[in-house]
Amino acid sequence: MTQAAANTLNRLLLIEYRSLPMFVAETSPWRGPGAEKAAETIENITLDQREYTARLVQMIQQLGDRPEFGSYPIAFTDMQMLSVDYLLIELVQRQRRIVPAVEACVAALETGTAARALAEEILGSEKAHLEALEELVAPAAA
Repeated sequence: MTQAAANTLNRLLLIEYRSLPMFVAETSPWRGPGAEKAAETIENITLDQREYTARLVQMIQQLGDRPEFGSYPIAFTDMQMLSVDYLLIELVQRQRRIVPAVEACVAALETGTAARALAEEILGSEKAHLEALEELVAPAAA
């Protein structure tokens, strides 16, 4: 694998490690009555993202490169005092942007490599996360 592959894996690492669900998990937003399902969904997303983060770090290091963790977007700081219910719409909107970003990473990696296989696995997971979040928002919109 090349430096280009390591760079792409670092982009994936940033997407996974600095996502809004990961930020929400760290800031513990207020949960009103009935927010249990939303909180559980966010927790499941962060568990997946933490697992992928660890796998990405390992693969980047195996390539002889250094993982680049970055920082959370500054816009997230405005969200730390919001309730889980209010954050759901923002989570869906951001997740809709994550899927094509991961698709671009998949496309940038060479077919038949371990890096491509991991990126494809992450893509499937992020699509499932989007569906789960959209299901939570759909009843509220009805």
